[in-house]
Amino acid sequence: MPLRRLILLCSVFWLLIQPAAEVRAELVVVVNARCGVAAMTRNEVINVFFGRNRQYFNGVEAQPVDMFDNNPDRGRFYSLLVGKDLSEINAYWSRQVFSGRMQPPAKVGSAEEVLKWVVSHPGGIGFVDLAKADARVRVVYELTP
Repeated sequence: MPLRRLILLCSVFWLLIQPAAEVRAELVVVVNARCGVAAMTRNEVINVFFGRNRQYFNGVEAQPVDMFDNNPDRGRFYSLLVGKDLSEINAYWSRQVFSGRMQPPAKVGSAEEVLKWVVSHPGGIGFVDLAKADARVRVVYELTP
């Protein structure tokens, strides 16, 4: 019995001294709750955020909003969505703008500003962590690591 207690005590101590794993919020894509879109596929999200498709299936104009580079969620979003880092994403948009094909989505600084954008635009679409999504928006896609 004392050996069991010693092993249990050592195990508990070991767990206590281990550094806590970094907890990351789950990123989700949200749309204006009144736009009529209930769910999107990964390809649909990619096409909207890369300017290849500017309308939802129901004809409503998609109005994406992005975040500035200094927001860590932006890097995570594109890494999870397409496996690319921000330099590759910025290079893509530079080519599109230079060639005159299209303009990148508007950018804001925080998740709160993303929510305000999405709510104030009928076809608004953006990304935030799941904990920040509220009744004003509808989660249409979850990004999984």
